[in-house]
Amino acid sequence: MAERKPDYKKRYEELMRNAGERRRTISARTLENERRFRIEQKRLAQQRTNVERTARVERDLRQHAKLVRVVALIQRELAALQVKLDTATDRDEIILLKAEIAHLRVLKTNLSQRPPRKPPESGMRMPAVPPRGPLPKQGGAEAPLDFGA
Repeated sequence: MAERKPDYKKRYEELMRNAGERRRTISARTLENERRFRIEQKRLAQQRTNVERTARVERDLRQHAKLVRVVALIQRELAALQVKLDTATDRDEIILLKAEIAHLRVLKTNLSQRPPRKPPESGMRMPAVPPRGPLPKQGGAEAPLDFGA
């Protein structure tokens, strides 16, 4: 049997026939897959944020319910101490009861008020750390770069 030599030119032509069309088809498929992937990733991220948001709201509601219970306990204790204060006759006992009532009132106001959302320094109109280097000249002129001053 005669050994058959492959015809490389014919084989190359077979491979390259409609190569541009196949490349465009593959590219379009790749783009479509990537679009679907990005949409799915966005949907999953949105779903995660929704779950986190609902968990945060539930946690805040539980904390609020605890605070309400604590404030109610403090109010009951304040009422009981006020009754004791009205019936007390000993001077030292009256002083201690007034101090305890004042302390519980402060606790109650601290628990019932919302904490400030910003630190106190945030309302200031100056940088927290003064800048190093020369002060800028007036009128927009350049300052010399002398940092030793």
